[in-house]
Amino acid sequence: MLLLSALSFSTKAADFSFTVNWDNPGAVQIIQGGVSSPSLTIDADKTSWTGTEPDSYYVKPAPGYIILNVHEKYIKADTKQEIDRDKKLGGNEKYGQFCDISTRSLLNGAVYTITTKKLSDAGSFTLNVKNGADKFKAWFKNDKSGGSEEVFSTFSAIGFHKGEQEIKITDHDKYLNLSPLGSTKIFKVTLNGESQDLIWGGYEIPVKNGDNVIVQVFEQDPTACDVSIKFTNNENCLQDIYNRATGKFVKPDELAALNNRLSVDEGDVLQFNFNEDYTVSAIKVNGTPAENFSASGFSLTVTQDSQIEFTATAKIYPDVPVTLYLKNPEGIIIRKGPFNEDEVIDLGEGEELTSNVSFPNAGNLVIKAGEAKKYVFSVSGKRPQFFWSSKPGYWINEAVLCNSSDNASTWPSPGVMADQTPLYLAAKAVNTDNTLVFFFDGAEKEAKCFAENEAVSERLSFPGLGSENYIPVGYTISSFDPDYHKSISAGKVGGAQNKLIEIVVNGTKLKAADDGTFGFKLTADMDPAIVKVFSREAINVGGSMEVKNPVSELTVNFETTGSNTADITYDKIFRHEDPTKALKVIGKTLVSMKPAAGTLVVVDGNPVEPNADGLCEFWAEKRSHKVVFTDTTGVEEIETTETDPESKVYNLQGIEMKLDFDRLPAGIYIRNGKKIIKK
Repeated sequence: MLLLSALSFSTKAADFSFTVNWDNPGAVQIIQGGVSSPSLTIDADKTSWTGTEPDSYYVKPAPGYIILNVHEKYIKADTKQEIDRDKKLGGNEKYGQFCDISTRSLLNGAVYTITTKKLSDAGSFTLNVKNGADKFKAWFKNDKSGGSEEVFSTFSAIGFHKGEQEIKITDHDKYLNLSPLGSTKIFKVTLNGESQDLIWGGYEIPVKNGDNVIVQVFEQDPTACDVSIKFTNNENCLQDIYNRATGKFVKPDELAALNNRLSVDEGDVLQFNFNEDYTVSAIKVNGTPAENFSASGFSLTVTQDSQIEFTATAKIYPDVPVTLYLKNPEGIIIRKGPFNEDEVIDLGEGEELTSNVSFPNAGNLVIKAGEAKKYVFSVSGKRPQFFWSSKPGYWINEAVLCNSSDNASTWPSPGVMADQTPLYLAAKAVNTDNTLVFFFDGAEKEAKCFAENEAVSERLSFPGLGSENYIPVGYTISSFDPDYHKSISAGKVGGAQNKLIEIVVNGTKLKAADDGTFGFKLTADMDPAIVKVFSREAINVGGSMEVKNPVSELTVNFETTGSNTADITYDKIFRHEDPTKALKVIGKTLVSMKPAAGTLVVVDGNPVEPNADGLCEFWAEKRSHKVVFTDTTGVEEIETTETDPESKVYNLQGIEMKLDFDRLPAGIYIRNGKKIIKK
């Protein structure tokens, strides 16, 4: 029995995991990605495995085993729907038996229970291939096509050759399936001397220990024909050679390894497909010019030993001119290929525009004199094109194809064909002068926030959040560009299942979408801005999860005595200008106060000492707090003189002060083991 469990949201989460447990050591293979990908390395004596990536997976039986059942149990991340059911098995003769499992978009705790069976030896039968061994394929199943037991087959393909051979079978190899390749039709198949019926173009033959199967593809043994291929001037102009009778291709490197010679059966049809980088001007078959060929290929029915000669020349691709109009060209890169490592095209200095350039058919685009430069260069090749992108610190905020045959085509692909130009590109520097602070009250790697821009293909990260876009716990100083970070999304991606997040932006509580994510915008007038994210306990209400105790408004009341006061800041960046008025905040908030000379700070009846930066700070978490600015603390027996000015100074929490004593704000400190008051 094999157990597979998983967690996912929409991107990889820190605590995402799925675990595989199975009954027989070495009984399964786990594949990440496509079914043809190599299996993951798992020790043969292990009976469990844990993965950490939401992805597509395939579970296959190891040689000598079979999968009998897959049961899946999980909760969908978007709808919170619970799934508890048996999963359908699959397979084919190419990849064998398999079961596809996707761990994407699932909540933590998904479980896949897989039952396996060790196969038993069931003897062998004799297979006699009279001819045409390359014209069909063979594999085992344990039921006829569409039968209830077919899914429990290993779908094992077998290797065979011309002549008689012994084929071993297991207790699940009940039927030998034969299927002709390409255009071939099998002439005759017998089992223990009895002819077998053709079913859906092939054969399903019940086999058991001691049986004798004879396969005769052709009524008469075909004549083998030798086909030699010659290229004038050694210009190999072929893309590949396709044998319609076998359905197989031969690539140029394979042909070269065969010394440009093929052995095929008389009557086989060969399709010679041309490489598009060559122009084929002549073909000779056994010295006779062939006329029935096109620009893309040539077809030949082989009736005898043949020598085929191709005369071709490599195509010469002329340079194609390109015209670009670039605004802020210092922020634009033009490359020959789509990847960063591809060669950058040197555009030169360019030409300053001395007059406006208009393109009426391109949305009435007008490129003003002095705002852009004109560049002309050329590209060549089979597909003459170039690729544009922005340099680090810039983004392309406008892109227009100006070709009159393309009616106002904006936002062309970053890969542009030369004959589609002129192309206008405008780059803009990413301006992150706007202050942004993130605050997260939750677990590490539990929430993400990123921005998107329709002009930029990838998700955009904020400074301080990193490329994976996780919101750090606590406060993170960041920045934003309202033109660049246009559409912002945030959501829960990890942590406990019974948690949801709430978001407050500049004091406004946001409403979550149906899938639990949040979308919002930051504008230029929101400078500074703060995005506060809270992970809160959730409960099931009517089949959907809701926050049990939503974040609420908190009040901090200030009281002053005499002339005592302080500069008040909250959430790292916002100033509370009037200490005589109450401070209203939503959710857990850090309140920082820099007391004036002679002022002591008392919060909810408890003195608060300055930290190393001279700030008196506390977390507002209750519905109401009271802060008093006073000149007395009620501390008794405190020394007010000091004889050693060089000694270290600490606050009451034991933190060493970075500033000289004379520069420290008013407060209570410890020096030489004694408490002192600085007014």
